[in-house]
Amino acid sequence: MSVASNDTSADQRDNVIAAARAAASWVHARRATWTDVPMSVRTAAPTSRPARPEIELPFVSAPAASPPRPSLPPTPVAIAKTGRSIVARATERVQSVGAPLARWLPRAAAAVALGAVVLVGGRYLWNAAANRPARTAVVAPVAVRPAASKRKPMGDLHVISNPGAAQVFVDGKPRGVTPLTIPDLAVGRHAIELKSVAGTVQRTVTVAADKVTEMNESIFSGWVALYSPFDLVVTEGGRALLMDDRHQIMLSPGRHVLRLMNRTLAFDAVRQVDLVPGEVTNLTVAPPPSTVTVTATEAADVWIDGARVGETPLNELSVPLGTHEIVVKRAAGGERRMTVTVTVNPFTLHVDFSRPAG
Repeated sequence: MSVASNDTSADQRDNVIAAARAAASWVHARRATWTDVPMSVRTAAPTSRPARPEIELPFVSAPAASPPRPSLPPTPVAIAKTGRSIVARATERVQSVGAPLARWLPRAAAAVALGAVVLVGGRYLWNAAANRPARTAVVAPVAVRPAASKRKPMGDLHVISNPGAAQVFVDGKPRGVTPLTIPDLAVGRHAIELKSVAGTVQRTVTVAADKVTEMNESIFSGWVALYSPFDLVVTEGGRALLMDDRHQIMLSPGRHVLRLMNRTLAFDAVRQVDLVPGEVTNLTVAPPPSTVTVTATEAADVWIDGARVGETPLNELSVPLGTHEIVVKRAAGGERRMTVTVTVNPFTLHVDFSRPAG
């Protein structure tokens, strides 16, 4: 009984060894070719041995009421069948695992190789870094940029006009029509001009920092009062302007260029005025004086407008424009009295006492 059992164990061992050798041969061949094509696995035939007679043991059924008996050891036939079934299952297992293993074996080998490289390289780098002498870091000087200039203070300007829709000019530049808010103006004084069909208004405003400066202007008529030592004709753009009994002329606000004329005195001048709405602007005409020259056939004193101004010959005496009374008195007695009009042009008077006054 022991001999048969030993033979069966030897057969089983031989079968397992043959299957393992076949698997190892397949793996070796697979690694040599390095292909994804699955390889067939051959199962080595068991070594032929002389048939041994099978010994059948009698089967004795235990009585139903008797207690359980320990199981008997397997027979040689059962052991042989069990060995063959183990070899068959191992062969089928190797064949079933062979195809997936063939596909994944190259990748697994590559992964193992890569892991080994990483492990060895990491250890080498770690040792190299540990043995490397420390270096002193050199910090490059950083250029220090100048601090950004602070934002200049700014303010806003809100402009309203009556009537509205007036053009707004700030420092000579157009900015829009009223009502208008002008943001971000530089702090300080600004020249503001409003232009509309009712006239023009000019103002100077001071803008404060971070505040809104209000400007509310009414654009309506103003007056110009004219003062002159003689009568004048006033025109603007070729249009004659009439004065009232107070010598005032009503005009729209803003700047006006007036032409002042007196044909008798040969006076012609141009004056510029800036009218403020609702206010009276004075305009005084002070023309430059003219000159008077007085001569006589005899020595004589010269009086103008009741005041003695000298004696003949009197050359280029400065006299205002207009009508004047001139009296020439000689020392021997007698005089000449006359009324003259002094114009822009120099005036010359000659008195002949040898002729009778006429």
